Amino acid sequence: MAFAFAPLIAVSKQTSEHNLTIIFSGNMNEISSDKKSAYPQLSYLLKKHRNKPTPVFFFFGGGSIGPSMLATFDRGSHIVDLLNQVEPDVMATTKRDFSFLEDELSLRAYEAAFPIVATNLIDVETNNVLDGLSTSVITRQGDYSIGVLSTLSERAIQEYNLTQVRVLDKAEAVKKHASLLRQQGVDLVALINTGIKNDVIQLLEDNIVDLILQKDSNVDVRKDQYKPNHSNYIFVSSQDEFAVVNVRWQEQDVQNLNVSTEYIRYQQLFKDAEMQQVVEQYESRLDNLLDEVIGNTQTSFRTQRNLVRRKENEFGNLLTDALKQYAKADIAIINGGTIRGERNYIRSQQITRRDVISELPYRSNIELLELSGDVLQQTIEHGLSGIDSLLGRFLQVSGIKFTYNSQKPPGQRLLSLTHNGQPVTANKVYKVATSEYLAGGGDDFTMLLSAPRLDFKGQKNILVSDVLVNHIRTANTIAPALDRRIIDISKSNLSK
Repeated sequence: MAFAFAPLIAVSKQTSEHNLTIIFSGNMNEISSDKKSAYPQLSYLLKKHRNKPTPVFFFFGGGSIGPSMLATFDRGSHIVDLLNQVEPDVMATTKRDFSFLEDELSLRAYEAAFPIVATNLIDVETNNVLDGLSTSVITRQGDYSIGVLSTLSERAIQEYNLTQVRVLDKAEAVKKHASLLRQQGVDLVALINTGIKNDVIQLLEDNIVDLILQKDSNVDVRKDQYKPNHSNYIFVSSQDEFAVVNVRWQEQDVQNLNVSTEYIRYQQLFKDAEMQQVVEQYESRLDNLLDEVIGNTQTSFRTQRNLVRRKENEFGNLLTDALKQYAKADIAIINGGTIRGERNYIRSQQITRRDVISELPYRSNIELLELSGDVLQQTIEHGLSGIDSLLGRFLQVSGIKFTYNSQKPPGQRLLSLTHNGQPVTANKVYKVATSEYLAGGGDDFTMLLSAPRLDFKGQKNILVSDVLVNHIRTANTIAPALDRRIIDISKSNLSK
């Protein structure tokens, strides 16, 4: 999609001091969650500021096309519909916007009444920007213009198993397109960034860009996440926050911006009635299907991110046991990043289809692979490599037990691996049930790409989430528990 913009015409500003507002939000994928989404509050906030004389820009940070319960059915079209109604000036592209892969994001871009930007992403076939997206955009409000760029982390390729696109070096891409924007006479250049590395702050310090905006609510639980300390680097670190950024500068002195940011919690705002009605209409479409009670639990369990991505988890055990049973496999593995609910379940609680879809929103089918013991060991070791950053590659398992030391360097953490009480041997062959995503090399599990696919009885194209729904419905009562199938022997964990 090509967004064409005419060259800027010099406008005589009426004052030597300039003032504008930027409202920034993102990562609003689950419309039924008060913490993960707040479109009625966002609509209220935008209407409030748009009624003021100061020009208002609305930049949406992306991360919302998926995963979510409703996106499981419509691939994120409802998010684009909601955004069309609040009229962002631009949307950035993040890895979660590829939840349904490249072609679906292109389709969402054509549904959008606003440009979607990906500055350092190219289509490997055309060597150009992905169909429907733009490398940069010039946004205008009042007398002011802001050129907007968006950078994506290279981890998106590995984590979402993307094959049609390539991620370019952030700094090089931004320098190139920021220069082009400056040549067109924009007042400011803003970069919407994603990623955990300290790889864009120098662009701000070198005046390549004037502002950087980013949202990452996981910054406080990662060991290696960079959190900037610069007034021009607007970093939203809470899931349930908007940023309202006021930017002032004197004529001919744009390099000395006066930037002040107010971080506003969702619950501090009223809900816009019109947008609330639209959200409720979407929610009502799901109720009949998703509120079906499929069973109950005799035990309590939790699915928070820090639990499913670094240690054995009750829900992970339940899920992998279900996959192993369904495919009649020796072993089952699933990456912790597949589990997204971040919820607490209490004893005697009823379990609904909504609960399962909330936990497993990705549309990934089950696969049965033939793995040698050597490849299985490589697979488990790779899953342990992202613990420090809470990467989604940590594996929940069934049919095997393993011990590891989280204090060892990546690649040296796996200490023992057994199947049915016997050590896994390099040349022995095992039948391993997993997701289509992992079998396809997602999360950089490239060792699985060449593994033979096996036939198994039952539906071949069944979703992982449907396997679990049927498992719970058949059992009626479940009791997820820990049974020491995954053990971290490090002193730090033993002392906890």
